[in-house]
Amino acid sequence: MITSLDGRIQQKNWALEDSDDIYEKQAAKIPWDAWIVGRVTMQGFTDTKPRPARRGKFRVPPGDFVAAYDQKTFAIGIDPHGKLKFKTNHADTEHIISVVTERATAEHLDYLRSKNVSYIIGGKRDIDLQLVVRKIAKLFPIKRLSLQGGGKVNGSFLKAGLIDELQLLLMPLADGTIGTPTLFDAEEGYTRRRAVHFRLRSCRAQSNGALLLRYQAIGARR
Repeated sequence: MITSLDGRIQQKNWALEDSDDIYEKQAAKIPWDAWIVGRVTMQGFTDTKPRPARRGKFRVPPGDFVAAYDQKTFAIGIDPHGKLKFKTNHADTEHIISVVTERATAEHLDYLRSKNVSYIIGGKRDIDLQLVVRKIAKLFPIKRLSLQGGGKVNGSFLKAGLIDELQLLLMPLADGTIGTPTLFDAEEGYTRRRAVHFRLRSCRAQSNGALLLRYQAIGARR
């Protein structure tokens, strides 16, 4: 992830012309089988045109759906209510997996099947991330998952205790915008939930004054 000194996720007012290149250069060095993001981030890989609602009754087999694919890596989008409209079944070179809940309609699941998009039922009313990662490992050849934001999905994984490692590009700027997403947005206000502690494994200065920080979650397997 890329953040400002005050922990904000990248905004347009940062005026960083090479931020995408910086991010991709570092991300390419991390071996992963799949990346996972929330619905808002995944919208960048979907069809923005309204999809006409189809009438009639739709019956789909219960449970998860693994579509045919020939890609070696995967793009996973968390979409609890089933709102995303995919143009194809791949994002860049990754096969798409949509994570929905039982609230997603049969019409939407039928639509995903028609696009050859795989999907996982990740809970009844809310996403159960422990269940989701178990299904991902069972149904697909995925052993290393790259979590790439935004703040809410990062916070959800943090709260669920599912983060092993953090690689952070800390940019030499302060945002100061109140109410914008931070690196981890788990819940509002003060809680009794204990913070997750990390151990610094490496720190490297970048040519633009940024720092590349690599942390291991304390208690996580190496």
